[in-house]
Amino acid sequence: MSDYICHDFKTPRTDTSKRLPNSFKMVPIAFYLALIGGAYFMTMDWMAYKRAQQQKMTLEEVKKEHEAVTKQMSEEKAALDAETAKAEAVAKWVEGTRNLQPISVAIARAMPAEVRLSDLTLERSDQVPSNLALAVRINGGSATEVALIESSISRLNYRSYSPQQTKVGDIIEYRSTLVRQEQ
Repeated sequence: MSDYICHDFKTPRTDTSKRLPNSFKMVPIAFYLALIGGAYFMTMDWMAYKRAQQQKMTLEEVKKEHEAVTKQMSEEKAALDAETAKAEAVAKWVEGTRNLQPISVAIARAMPAEVRLSDLTLERSDQVPSNLALAVRINGGSATEVALIESSISRLNYRSYSPQQTKVGDIIEYRSTLVRQEQ
């Protein structure tokens, strides 16, 4: 080995201690190898750090894109949910606006021939179109005709809510709210 690279850092003197053993010549070699290895690992760590920074920036851009898409999708979903709610409200309203003719025909058919209907009013509620306000005036009738009216209405899947019946002379006035029964 070269004396310049691997020396024991001692000058030969006779009056001092003897030279270090030959195995200690490996110390400078180990030192140089440690320097080279340290430089290698520092370089590799620095390059890995730069690659990690680039990947982080790329992933942050991808994350921003995904967040933008997620926000757009949630806005679209909210708009669709609002439209669905509106459509369901319209569907309920349409379902509630059934024809009034079957009810009026059922009431007219329920009356005996000697009894006359002087007034029949069906009004639809604005808030709940499936509920109907019924007002009937019967000339020359009794409570049995009111029972006939209620039974004919119940066959059409309506029930009377808060019925009121008043009798003034020969005229019976019957008022009720008809509520549609779901099957």
